[in-house]
Amino acid sequence: MANLAVWMQNIGAAWMMTELAGSPLMVALVQTAMALPAFLLGLPSGVIADLMDKRRLLLATQWLALFAMLLLCIPALTGRLGPWSLLLYTFALGTTSALSMSAWLACTIDRAPEGQVAAAIALGTVSPNIARVVGPALAGALIAKAGAPMLFVVVCGSFAAVLALLGRLHADPRRGGLPTERFLPAIFSGLRYVRHSCALRRALAKVTVFSTAGSALWALLPLIARERLQLGADGYGVLLGCLGSGAVISALTLPGLYKRHPLQRLILGGGLMFALVTLLSGVLSNLPALCLLYVFGGMAWMAVNTTLTTVIQTSTAMWVKARVGSIYLMVVMGGMALGGVLWGLLAARLGVVGTLILAGIVIATGSMLSLRHPLKLGQESDFGQRPGGLPTLLPTTVESNCGPVCVEISYIVLPELREDFLGLARAIENVRRRNGASDWRLLRHLACPERYTERFVVASWMDYLRQHERSTHADAILETRLAAFNTTSGMLPSFYVIER
Repeated sequence: MANLAVWMQNIGAAWMMTELAGSPLMVALVQTAMALPAFLLGLPSGVIADLMDKRRLLLATQWLALFAMLLLCIPALTGRLGPWSLLLYTFALGTTSALSMSAWLACTIDRAPEGQVAAAIALGTVSPNIARVVGPALAGALIAKAGAPMLFVVVCGSFAAVLALLGRLHADPRRGGLPTERFLPAIFSGLRYVRHSCALRRALAKVTVFSTAGSALWALLPLIARERLQLGADGYGVLLGCLGSGAVISALTLPGLYKRHPLQRLILGGGLMFALVTLLSGVLSNLPALCLLYVFGGMAWMAVNTTLTTVIQTSTAMWVKARVGSIYLMVVMGGMALGGVLWGLLAARLGVVGTLILAGIVIATGSMLSLRHPLKLGQESDFGQRPGGLPTLLPTTVESNCGPVCVEISYIVLPELREDFLGLARAIENVRRRNGASDWRLLRHLACPERYTERFVVASWMDYLRQHERSTHADAILETRLAAFNTTSGMLPSFYVIER
């Protein structure tokens, strides 16, 4: 309901902007005003969602969203709303949405029953993507029946209902035993995690290209309806309804498609289909043909975005899921915001038709280039916390702020197993760095070539404990496999405090 309300307001504002200021740039800036806050606040919002009670965060943001919509409704109903005021209120609503989007997804995952986390991720992924296309369709129908100001009233009612439902939600499940991170270190932890995850970097690169290029159709659709097709709000609603129906069809069929087709084929097919829809939007002027085309466009948009989001979430450990989700949303909304400005400026020079044709070519090119790096869904072992408690490796008590701490682990490796050991050690390096280590090294003893020492540094003893708590089932399996190369039993880690 919250996602639907946001996208309904976005479309209502875009349509009202065509009445207040008909320039392509001003219409496209509505999309930028909604998406820019997610780009600016995306990562901080994910950190906040990881560190505090998500229910309280959601209650606070939805109250602010209701307040922003009430401020928008008053001048809209009295006829005193100007174009820049409309952009300002849209930006305010976008800010509340940006602060809550990561919390919504993480809150859903936190409450998933054991063994159903992957299903919860899929549901949390489908929900905002359906809202992104169904919300505008509902908005178009409401604008046609009652006008944009009354649509804003309905959005206010939606946020009030969201607050009522949140009041019935129980508090967050209990967290782990370690104290939470501070704000700035938590930001760096999220960025470090993405930096050292090849799967996340590749998926986010695909998201960047598709969201930026694909935003052309969404940004210019009001102008397609009003100027090219000479439609009113009801015709605009029909076009959005076709996109929405395609999205619903895609959401219902995607789970079966995941079992029968490689993910890369779905992303490529969806990207090429949306490129064709965008390109033909600048060529076709027949309303029935465009309606059929937009059904396929909604299916394609949903297939690409939902698949990429699910890949990202199933490749992310639980402790950083909200932060990675916020980085994903920051990339999507940043692409939408940049695309709104870029395609609006191009439309002012090239015209709507030429801009849509160019955007279609860019989407198709990006989809073809994405073939170089195939993607796959992660398993629950990739993000579920490892079994067992915190390590008790030292006989004496160590202060939590003691550090920096150097950790050394020695291995005796048979010569015939050397290459396999080194390949596994490179994978362990990514795990260590992703979970908080720096200055990772693998050293070979000159006097005893079979002896290797893994050495890395963590900022403090507390950071070492956090590193252990952050390990997933998959990380634990890698560590066990690496330890199996050790032909000498009983080699435990050694710890040193680095004196400055």
